[in-house]
Amino acid sequence: MIVRPAEPADLPTLAPLWRAAWLDGHTGHVPAALMDARGPDHFTAHIEKYAASTLVAAGDRVLGLIILGDEDGEVIQLAVDQSARGQGVGGALLRAAEDRFRGRHSQTWLAVVPGNTRARRFYEFHGWRDTGPMTYQAPTATGLVDVLVQRYVKDLDAIRRTD
Repeated sequence: MIVRPAEPADLPTLAPLWRAAWLDGHTGHVPAALMDARGPDHFTAHIEKYAASTLVAAGDRVLGLIILGDEDGEVIQLAVDQSARGQGVGGALLRAAEDRFRGRHSQTWLAVVPGNTRARRFYEFHGWRDTGPMTYQAPTATGLVDVLVQRYVKDLDAIRRTD
């Protein structure tokens, strides 16, 4: 498996992968207005918008993606194909994001809905800390939807890579 920037040929694969992972972690945990606005078209339009700031983990196929907000150090989205979970794909993508942000931001952050306990455990396992609740304005085609989330951060200045 390698982590690399997304390529135009990846786009048809990325939108459904992202949507499936997003639904898996968010169904029952976000407002109905957000669920209603996040149909297949949303993911297709947004993966095209974020293509330049997306990294993928690939082997014989794309296994996962991570979308980065370079301007503020945000991990906008991490999604791993269900068949590849538990195989180090998410951790490799998260480390790649941290490496990309290191030297440009002192801290990286992401938002997790409180009910997505699997994701919360994953981030904590990888050294991220929950700094408390915040309201995240999730983009949709018709505007923003306020979503109560937990803000997770990781300090980058203190991290020294040895591998």
